[in-house]
Amino acid sequence: MNVAPKRLLWVDDEIEFLRAHILFLEEHGYVVEKATNGDDGLALIRSRPYDLVLLDEQMPGKDGLTTLEEIRAMDAQLPVVMVTKIEEERLMEAAFGRNISSYLIKPVNPSQVLSTCKRILHSSAIRNSHVTSAYVREHAELKAGLLANPTHSKWEKIHFQLCKWDVEFQNLSDPGLEETHRGNKRELSKRFVSFVEENYIHWVSKKGGNPNLHTQTLRRRVFPLLKKGEACALVVLAGFRLDQWLLLQKLLEPHFRVENGMAWALLPTEKTIGRAALFSGQLPRDVSLNQPELWKRLREGGDEIACERELLKMQLRMNGLDVGEPRLIHLRTYEDSELLGAELDRHGDAPLLVVVVEFLEMLNALRSAQGGLLLEIVPDEKGLRELTLNWFRSSRLFEALKALAERKRTVVLTSDHGAVRVDTPAEVFCQEEQSPHPRVKIGTGISCDERHALFVEAPAQYGLPGETGITYAIAKENLYFVYPNKFQYFVTQFKEQLVSGGLSLEEMLVPLATLHPR
Repeated sequence: MNVAPKRLLWVDDEIEFLRAHILFLEEHGYVVEKATNGDDGLALIRSRPYDLVLLDEQMPGKDGLTTLEEIRAMDAQLPVVMVTKIEEERLMEAAFGRNISSYLIKPVNPSQVLSTCKRILHSSAIRNSHVTSAYVREHAELKAGLLANPTHSKWEKIHFQLCKWDVEFQNLSDPGLEETHRGNKRELSKRFVSFVEENYIHWVSKKGGNPNLHTQTLRRRVFPLLKKGEACALVVLAGFRLDQWLLLQKLLEPHFRVENGMAWALLPTEKTIGRAALFSGQLPRDVSLNQPELWKRLREGGDEIACERELLKMQLRMNGLDVGEPRLIHLRTYEDSELLGAELDRHGDAPLLVVVVEFLEMLNALRSAQGGLLLEIVPDEKGLRELTLNWFRSSRLFEALKALAERKRTVVLTSDHGAVRVDTPAEVFCQEEQSPHPRVKIGTGISCDERHALFVEAPAQYGLPGETGITYAIAKENLYFVYPNKFQYFVTQFKEQLVSGGLSLEEMLVPLATLHPR
């Protein structure tokens, strides 16, 4: 395929003396157009696109800095190289303040000009080539290791590497490579689903060799800190994913030394199951049997924070920890977040602070804001990560985490479960009023294509509550359930939405990071 040559514009009042330079650039495949003053150069930029402008700083009439200012008003991203006779600090500050790409000091030789143009115009392509080679090599290594002997620790490594590539591609424009990455993720997600189906009953039966299920999270990460007498905070971001965390981690690294890890959310990956496991340290089946009234309140959505506090108190007592009344702060809306700083000040002396943030609810509310405008602006994974980054930068949570670092309080950050962007409807037949969730159906008489869902017909074996005859249907990968008689309604409501409750890499493998104040 032929690639169009790069088009340059050289603006200089002594352009006739630069003929050798221009011929040299043209011999190397560039198209060079000329202007002898700022006004003519601006007129050319208005009339046609250029890939780079070489701009003389000292010209009669409209000088280089003034011309540069007008170029920026027309095109803020057009690369401009300033060519000047004197390297004055004042001039350079003014030029870089207007966002120049580079500068050259006269007299320049043709090789200097060529080198500068190549560096600016081709550095992205060169970087893309290196990234592509590294990606292909690493994916082959991951796949070979997985085929040799799949284990839960290998799956953690695979998911971590996939999310690192998500972040790497965030500011990289290579549609072909991104499409390859999406295809690889889909293939690996299918294998992960099969791996979980084959092993989940074994894990919840506690026969050894288990992954870090969320029932173990507090015992492994939080309680050792409390036993050493360290003040700590547990931050639970509901529906938060590993790729989102790796993007935000960079903002927190100046304040914390980050120790990354991963936890496994329980099935189905929805709020009640996830929080019960995390705060009680028990399987939901055991919570429902040992604390039936508490479980009923949780299931019915009655005063979630009070229930979660009770479960946490029980787990602390079971592990011989006396830290007084657990301090839980629950942030469901943006308005709640505004009070976070005051809440942290009020509970500042508590050995253990717990902050639960309904992250997924907040993000979806933000994404659906302004009459659905943001749904069009951020329709894909890349856009969702960017939205997450922008939300966090301006959030009270970011400010609170920095304040906790200043107070030398260690933070354990995790999620009750992840979320997945669903794109494929799957028909399901069941009693609609019992189970409105798009990724999991619970009840009697449930049926759908068995390729689309994990059917749990013996809930107790999966660590789940449920009387005889109760079935769980848990959607796989990027599927979401629709009722045949309301097909279009559910497609309109859920397609391309970020939801949880199913069986996928993104929902089950969640971040578990310990943040040590610097």
